Amino acid sequence: MKFFSIASLGLLLVVATAFPASELQREDGENSVTRNKPTRASSGKTAGQISYLIKEVFEMRKELCKNDETCIKSHVAVSENNLNLPKMTEKDGCFQTGYNRDNCLVRITSGLLEFQVYLRYIRNKFQEGNNRDRAEHVQFSSKALIEILEQEVKDPNKIVFPSPTANINLLAKLESQNDWQKVMTMQLILSNFEDFLQFTLRAVRKA
Repeated sequence: MKFFSIASLGLLLVVATAFPASELQREDGENSVTRNKPTRASSGKTAGQISYLIKEVFEMRKELCKNDETCIKSHVAVSENNLNLPKMTEKDGCFQTGYNRDNCLVRITSGLLEFQVYLRYIRNKFQEGNNRDRAEHVQFSSKALIEILEQEVKDPNKIVFPSPTANINLLAKLESQNDWQKVMTMQLILSNFEDFLQFTLRAVRKA
């Protein structure tokens, strides 16, 4: 059985155990008041899932760099004309100074949605074997994380969804790069995604 199948089943069981259906559904009436209030246990399990994602992303970077330490530790510079990767800023409310839980959750969820097109690009570049399975699993796990975090957002209408047309144009631009640029772009995407997840982990633990 492929790694992805086993890992995906495991993730679904973790999510199902950590977040029962009654908690994931939108409630009405009195229960809706407590819908957005995380318990210490739920925050801890969400943090555990994010930590697991960070580990998987790091493993992908190692595979991409062929375990070369210099490559793994470097944050390569690729033309910003090609990439507009999600980043955390002070106005997002996720830093220790000026922390705002609601604004932070909106930014995290929106940022994870923005990363989906980049993760799809990487998944398509890993053609076969464990690399492909891991890339698929990372994208699957990030989507599951988005669904969990959406339940914590007080006003889901504030979440920003990427434009499908913009995503299509971005993928076409990334595909137009030469082979060396593609490898460097993948490394930059993964290192930035790992950084974004680290910020997310700290914010979730603070919640």
